[in-house]
Amino acid sequence: MAVSPLRCALLSSALVVAEACTSIAVGRAATVDDSTLVTQTDDCAECDSRIVHIPARDHAPGSMRPILPYAASFPREVSDRSPQYSESDGRPATEPLGYIPQVLHTFAYWETTNPIMNEHGVGFGETTIDRTRLSAFQPNTTNFFYTHEAMKVALERCKTARCALRTMGDLVDRYGFYGDSPFSGESVSVIDPDEAWVFQVTVGARGKSAAWAAQRIPDGHVAVVANGATIRHIDVHDEDNFMVGANLFSAALEEGLWDGKEAFDFARMMQPDTMEVVPRYTSMRMWRIYSRLAPSLDIQPHVDPLAMPFSVRVEVPVSHRTLMDMHRDHYEGTEFDMRNGALAGPFRDPNRLEGGRGQRAVRGEIPRAISIPRTSYAVVVQSRPKKLAAKLGSAGVAWYASDAPATSVFVPFYANSSWGHEEPSDYGRGSMFKFDRKCAWWAFDFVANWMELNYENMSQVVLPAMAKAQDGLDAAMARMEQQAAAMVAGGQREQALRLLSEWQTKAQQDVVDKWWQLADYLVARFNDGFDNECIDAGGPPRNVDRGQPTCKVGVPIGYPAWWLEQVGYDFDIHPHYVKPAGLTPPASFATVQASQAPAGAPWASLLSPPVKLNNFWSGTGGSLGQAAMASAIGQAAVPRGPWDASYTLALLIVLLITAAALVAAFQMGVRHGQRERLPDFCYIQQ
Repeated sequence: MAVSPLRCALLSSALVVAEACTSIAVGRAATVDDSTLVTQTDDCAECDSRIVHIPARDHAPGSMRPILPYAASFPREVSDRSPQYSESDGRPATEPLGYIPQVLHTFAYWETTNPIMNEHGVGFGETTIDRTRLSAFQPNTTNFFYTHEAMKVALERCKTARCALRTMGDLVDRYGFYGDSPFSGESVSVIDPDEAWVFQVTVGARGKSAAWAAQRIPDGHVAVVANGATIRHIDVHDEDNFMVGANLFSAALEEGLWDGKEAFDFARMMQPDTMEVVPRYTSMRMWRIYSRLAPSLDIQPHVDPLAMPFSVRVEVPVSHRTLMDMHRDHYEGTEFDMRNGALAGPFRDPNRLEGGRGQRAVRGEIPRAISIPRTSYAVVVQSRPKKLAAKLGSAGVAWYASDAPATSVFVPFYANSSWGHEEPSDYGRGSMFKFDRKCAWWAFDFVANWMELNYENMSQVVLPAMAKAQDGLDAAMARMEQQAAAMVAGGQREQALRLLSEWQTKAQQDVVDKWWQLADYLVARFNDGFDNECIDAGGPPRNVDRGQPTCKVGVPIGYPAWWLEQVGYDFDIHPHYVKPAGLTPPASFATVQASQAPAGAPWASLLSPPVKLNNFWSGTGGSLGQAAMASAIGQAAVPRGPWDASYTLALLIVLLITAAALVAAFQMGVRHGQRERLPDFCYIQQ
């Protein structure tokens, strides 16, 4: 092994804060067509979202493969691995951390911030494991493999998931693992046409080598990983379902995480007490997906993610469309529906701002949705059964959505394909640091951000357009695959692959072009707080002079009545301020809650039946219930005239009563051994 000199400044600039991603993996017996499926969202505010094709290559005997540092921001890397990486933004070639022996032939694959899928249908979904007990943040002479580079080597060399697991494990064991932030590990869900696995890794003892384990997802099951370790008890004698690293048990013993006698629990030993690390950040996403795919299990939204199972049996077979819609989720239709409550604003926006000074000053927690604004991309990887793959000439397809999946379209990238006519579509171009209409990410990001002006009204346009585009891709793909299958049957496999490449590149570009048209439409229609419906009629209204205009322009949207009730709207024109939140919505909100999802909303038909929660989560059973909370907060209106000492005293008394009630309720819950209660959605009290 040869190791190049390391420069601390270079390395620190190449590393970013931990990405908080969600990954779902499904075994083939749980899908409608016997495919295996794996997903990932890359929830990273600055990640380079370009999708890049890495071609297959032959290498001379004795060649060495460079190992590059992890970098998420554009341009990610400057190298000769792909013509797309020649775009340097004025930066020099990326300096390797070290080298490993190269093999004679490497396979082709698609990648973005993380590698996605190779020509043999091996696919990945990644998520960071937050707050591991052991840490190696910056790469060094003994630790220079981050998972993204180990994943790349695995896709270059492997035709099966087991090969990929062993390759990644051997690399981090031998050359050492480092995380993308202090005290972070990694989880990689791995699929091939036959199997689905979860691989989880942290650094080894004394910050060297690695400690890892892998567990097979049972056929017919789905496994969710959402920034937390999920592998629990390991049966080293069951080689069909478990793999372990060479240093796993010795590292746990040396670091005092295991006494060698008790049952070995990977997740509990490798992470600190999850109750101390924003636990709902992980557990809510796991609960939501499991409750939708296995509703009869009546899984509760536990605070502690370790209360969640590693996997569950899927009750209704899923497709790629099912998992796309899972990644568009904001808990719609549940008591945690993020379209509801004061933070959703007057136009029921499910997106939330994160961080900032306010949340440092006022402690609390916002539900962590599966789709969030800072998502750089989402991908659903479909590894197809071998017979179907042979028939079509392609081992699978990766469905890729730029920006937040809630308002994006997943477009196909076939496993064995490349760019049509060797020219990338707009999914392979651009940077988030410069607005560019030739970049797919900007098209979807622009629409998503414009919707923040009035999410509810614009979603009536965007969500049906998204569903229509997704339906159109599925229909066109079915027709195109019939042509490809006929060509393969006639001995024209290379021509079939060229057909796949050219069709998908054109289809991708068509989606981007249509999304820019949608962006322009939204700007013209929803402007200055008005709904300009006339643009659907092609221009200004006619027959205005006769009092019968053909369409309307400048239709006021205004604030909904329930919102005006919340903020104390009346004839006093002074600025109004409101009290701390309560749990009871205004009466006029009932009509809004009862309204159906927009026509064509992709998640409308997939909403679970109302989730049955036990008494504790409903606010009873020893914790402070909704009625008690409302009583403690008080219902009297905040004075709207001049503020004087009597009002201040009254407010202080109310706050003291509230604090005392909350402390008493918390202590009661602790005495009874109950976990902290999940927050309900709050509404401003007048």
